Amino acid sequence: MTPFVPRRRDVHRTRALLYYRLGLPNELVLDILDKARYWVQVVHENDQTEVLLDEEFSHEFSAAQPLLRIVIDRPAVARRETPKLREMEFLIVSHDQGWTTENTIGTYMTSSWFEVSIVRPLSLPDGRDPQLVALENDMVADSFDEHEYPQSNIHTVIDDMCGNLGFRNAPRPAPTTEPQRLHCDEMHAMTFLHNDPSRPMGVEGQHAWYLQGNEVARAISVFEGDYIRRYRVVWGCKDNPTWEGNEGAGRGEDFIDSLQHGDWICVWARAKRRGWENHVHGIRVTMRYTV
Repeated sequence: MTPFVPRRRDVHRTRALLYYRLGLPNELVLDILDKARYWVQVVHENDQTEVLLDEEFSHEFSAAQPLLRIVIDRPAVARRETPKLREMEFLIVSHDQGWTTENTIGTYMTSSWFEVSIVRPLSLPDGRDPQLVALENDMVADSFDEHEYPQSNIHTVIDDMCGNLGFRNAPRPAPTTEPQRLHCDEMHAMTFLHNDPSRPMGVEGQHAWYLQGNEVARAISVFEGDYIRRYRVVWGCKDNPTWEGNEGAGRGEDFIDSLQHGDWICVWARAKRRGWENHVHGIRVTMRYTV
């Protein structure tokens, strides 16, 4: 049975019932709805099959492919309401190349993974001409859909896609490298260093949050075992400190709390090192908001 998901009007009616009929203080009403996870949700998805693979079998292989662009627009609300993003749920359908020469079968010590970055304009949209902001967003959307991928790293993609409009990958607040990137040197070092010293470069994960790794060499055939995996990852925020996932999932620390008005989120498929592949069959992101 499909779980009930409230719409905005459902939240308004419930708030009115608790406030006017039961006479509860507004602060308590909001707290009750929050504790009950009575949130509206917005779903974004991409069901296009994408394959990142090392056709040249190169030691320097590195690929970054943007899968999904999510603009941080608040859902339509009544005046004086400020919706807040409480939770993001990711559902990823994917697998790696199905074999490995390393002693890591069945683990998540992989070089086939997914990550998420926050793409931020150098100038915030507040105070700017709304028509100009909308035009820039349309240009970025067109470029996202029409650009040729993959490229070697996330900075090159964003530079080519919308660098001329002043967009950059925002830095991840934590100074330490996420543990999923530490099992080999190639996962830690960025393959390509941009010539412009003002651009971020150098270390993988400084401007992206690790989302999920593919289980290594789960099967070699669609007829043997659960070849295609479905990974579910849930990231919360400071006001909703939740996390769900397996040992190959990133924690998403400070991701939601780092989002600003005007940002957009990019979900990436990645693969590095000779022979590694990332076969993506779909990704869905569910955003849950208070109203």
